[in-house]
Amino acid sequence: MTSRHFAPLLVGTTALVLVIGSLFAGGTTSAAGKGDRSAPTTPANLNASNITTTSVTLSWSGSTDNSGSLNYKVRITNLKNSAYNSVATVGQSQTTYTAKFLATNSPYTFSVYAIDAAGNKSADSNVVSASTLADSAPPSAPTLSAKVLNPSQVQLTWTRSTDNVTNNCCNYSVNINGSRHTGHVNWVAAPAGSLSLVIRHLTPGTTYSFSISASDWSGGNVSTSNIVNATTEPSSDVTPPSPPTNLRLVQDDSCGEVWLGWGEATDNGDAQDFIEYEIYVNGVLSPMPISAGIGVDFVYGTNHGDNYFQVKAVDRSGNTSAPSNVLILYLWPC
Repeated sequence: MTSRHFAPLLVGTTALVLVIGSLFAGGTTSAAGKGDRSAPTTPANLNASNITTTSVTLSWSGSTDNSGSLNYKVRITNLKNSAYNSVATVGQSQTTYTAKFLATNSPYTFSVYAIDAAGNKSADSNVVSASTLADSAPPSAPTLSAKVLNPSQVQLTWTRSTDNVTNNCCNYSVNINGSRHTGHVNWVAAPAGSLSLVIRHLTPGTTYSFSISASDWSGGNVSTSNIVNATTEPSSDVTPPSPPTNLRLVQDDSCGEVWLGWGEATDNGDAQDFIEYEIYVNGVLSPMPISAGIGVDFVYGTNHGDNYFQVKAVDRSGNTSAPSNVLILYLWPC
């Protein structure tokens, strides 16, 4: 009676004792506590040198680890703009690293820590500070050429500039008769390594001087091209084309992208193929390239709200028609 009552307890107890004995005897029932938990030693003597406008070279005394295998992580912190913060990985055999593509004229801090294959991290090294140098060198000067297209337009083509700082070039501006041109320009295709645009609404039979200024993005350093002179063709035409008619929506591609259609204008002196069309969106001339001899074109509007579109026709002498009818479109968000 007694043995039958205690038999289940004795069997369970024996099993528990066997498991505990196995653990103390070094059995394989559990692997707890056997992983690498030792962190590498801390990198030391971090130093910054060879400071340029966009780079800083770092060096340090290496770490050791019981596993024999580790990498270094270099923390790069821009004190003015966190968008330039990063962490770089450096191999075990390397105790120098050149941080590149930094912001010019900016303060940075740097630190290094070691991490082994098991993910154990050392403490951070000492922190060093360094400021990149200011960029004072302008881009290379563009080489400019000009071609007269008709009584009111001149095409300018120039070579692309280069800068001493990588990925730092360039903004371009057009100068006419020594002053910066703030009007609309029509960008056109150009040979490789060049840029080209058309200046519109010039006065017929007039000599202009043109130059191009190139400025870099970090320091605002500016260089200016050679000056070229061009004389527009003379014209006695002062009559504008007829207004475009029946401005309408042809296709809505969503996200504020639409195709507009209209009845083409006529002119007293120019064939329809030469008449250009300027599209105005909410009273502002669209920055899209301007085309001639068409009745349909693509334009961007505001992608959430009412948009007011009008089109004007321009002949080769620069005479501009009255605007077309107003087309009001409510464009939905993407």
